[in-house]
Amino acid sequence: MSLTYALIIFAILLILIFFGVPIAYSIELSVVALLVITHLKPLILIPQKLEIGMDTFVYLAIPLFTLAGYLMEQGGLSDRLVDCVEKLFGWFPGSMGTITIICCLFFASLTGSGPATVAAIGAIMVPTMLKNGYSRREAAGLLAAGGALGPIIPPSIAMIVYATTMGLSVPEMFMAALLPGILLGAAFIVTNTVLVVRKGMKGERPHFTAKELGRSIWRALGVIFLPILVLGGIYGGIFTPTEAATIAAVYALILGLAYRELNLGKIITAMKKTVTTSAMVIFIVGISNAFGTVLAAANIPKTIASVIIPYLNSRVVYLLLLMVLLFLVGCVMETVSSIVILAPILVPIGISMGINEMHLGILFSICLIVGFITPPFGLNLFTSAATSEVSFQEVVKGVLPYLAAALAVVVLIAFIPQISLALPELLGY
Repeated sequence: MSLTYALIIFAILLILIFFGVPIAYSIELSVVALLVITHLKPLILIPQKLEIGMDTFVYLAIPLFTLAGYLMEQGGLSDRLVDCVEKLFGWFPGSMGTITIICCLFFASLTGSGPATVAAIGAIMVPTMLKNGYSRREAAGLLAAGGALGPIIPPSIAMIVYATTMGLSVPEMFMAALLPGILLGAAFIVTNTVLVVRKGMKGERPHFTAKELGRSIWRALGVIFLPILVLGGIYGGIFTPTEAATIAAVYALILGLAYRELNLGKIITAMKKTVTTSAMVIFIVGISNAFGTVLAAANIPKTIASVIIPYLNSRVVYLLLLMVLLFLVGCVMETVSSIVILAPILVPIGISMGINEMHLGILFSICLIVGFITPPFGLNLFTSAATSEVSFQEVVKGVLPYLAAALAVVVLIAFIPQISLALPELLGY
């Protein structure tokens, strides 16, 4: 009976997604259809679980971190960051590509959003990369890859949702994601360096005085200090992630006004974008709570696990199958939706095989996030195509070397748990 329920709900969900119904409504309608067809539970369960799913204090961090990111974007703070990093790393081979990735790494820790990182950094760096010998295809591919760091480097909305969904500590998950995120950024820098050296490009010695370098660092100091303030406060036990999100939003507003980059119109634009993005994420989380309750009532997760586990004769097989599945899902579904739908089903299988739940959570989230740059539907690919004014096919060709590097890093993270567990253990989690 449980398999029948599973076939009904997942078949309806996939059909709705195939016909372009927004993911939140697809989840909701698939739950409604199952309850109507089977009378498993009364329909009143849906609004009840929807409200309960959204009524979580930790989720306040999502709109607040989102607002902080959009205020940074509207306040033009990426210009100051790019100028500082360019003066520090401009001597490196393929320096413009390296600068782009480093800026994405920093900006990711401010926004937590892949597309926002692509849009903010791309507007500045794509023209600069073109002037320094990159083709549009290469620039667009590198930009899409750099933007994938956004949802990995904390504070990350995906990590907040995963931790809350699976009952883990948000600060611990932030800390566990830090080294994998830096490792992924380093892999992109190495890939860029190899490509430009093979192409014959050389680093340029930028002409500036020590005074100009100091001035550029001073101009970017406020931007650089924000992730230190937020993450230092969380890990130091000074404030919770939700309180940190409030501080980040207020700090971003004060900084933008102090730099005279923000005005009323830009603030309103940032708030509109925040409402749109946050409402979508929170609604998905809420309706997915109803989805998870119905799955549990139908005993679907246990049934699927009992069918799959006999074929998983080792952790290696489980991890490989999990990675392949999540890469495919990550490129066709929104990350938050994928987490709340799939994590309660797939993760307990790995935990039952003795895999550390925090390590599994980081691997799960990063695999889905790599889907941002996985053809044919990776979200960053479309954003980069629009930002770089190049066709989608060209972006795909440009991102392939970076996608290969990302896959190699994910394999390392999967089979060397200490990459994600070392920092949490060091801090006593």
